Amino acid sequence: MDEMRVQALRLLRKADEDRYAASCLANSPAASIWNIGFHAQQAVEKSLKSVLMRQGVRYPFTHDIAALIKLVFQADLPLPPDSDDLFYLTPFGTLFRYEVEEWGLPESLDVSRLLGWANATVAWPRSVLTEDEAS
Repeated sequence: MDEMRVQALRLLRKADEDRYAASCLANSPAASIWNIGFHAQQAVEKSLKSVLMRQGVRYPFTHDIAALIKLVFQADLPLPPDSDDLFYLTPFGTLFRYEVEEWGLPESLDVSRLLGWANATVAWPRSVLTEDEAS
């Protein structure tokens, strides 16, 4: 198995762990949307990076979802579901990690939407990265 594929599968496993963490937190009344959003953002970020890694596309150290989607597009790869909206997750991996959330969220963002994006984006690379795993 080539090294890029190994690394891509590792990233995808990490993405799935973050997706799972977001899902678990969503069931806890003590968890905030900020923590759930952080894990959803990480799941999406790592999923995008796993596909880029598998295709040999170099990507910068960034949490910027829009920048990563642009790299996927430039590599002429299929885009993940909801790719036009995933950029809303970026502040959860950057600003909301450390800053006060006083400016709030767009009204359209809720836990269900965050989890939907994480679930769909983690599922997106699976066929690409695991198709020859049985071989």
